[in-house]
Amino acid sequence: MSDNNFEIRPIELFKVLSDPTRLKIFQILFKKEARCVGELVEILDQPQPTISRHLNHLKKLGILHCVRDGTWMWYEVADDLPDWCQDILDITYKQISTKDIAMPKPA
Repeated sequence: MSDNNFEIRPIELFKVLSDPTRLKIFQILFKKEARCVGELVEILDQPQPTISRHLNHLKKLGILHCVRDGTWMWYEVADDLPDWCQDILDITYKQISTKDIAMPKPA
């Protein structure tokens, strides 16, 4: 369930996903796997404050929600999105090439 009490509007959805880093975060999390900030920092090869700032934008809009597990915060795509929003996110995910995400090199 998302952490907001307001309805997502299309203009805010498109605005938040217009940033390449937030779009990559969305793409990673859309696979329905919760991730912590540290994993996203490693996958995206960006500083932790940058990733946290982008996660906060997505969370404030209501696309993501987070769950605290001790000192860890796990982020995942909200499961209570409006149908129109879920449809747009489904289409967006399918249209983005997985080659666009910088994945960590195997050790």
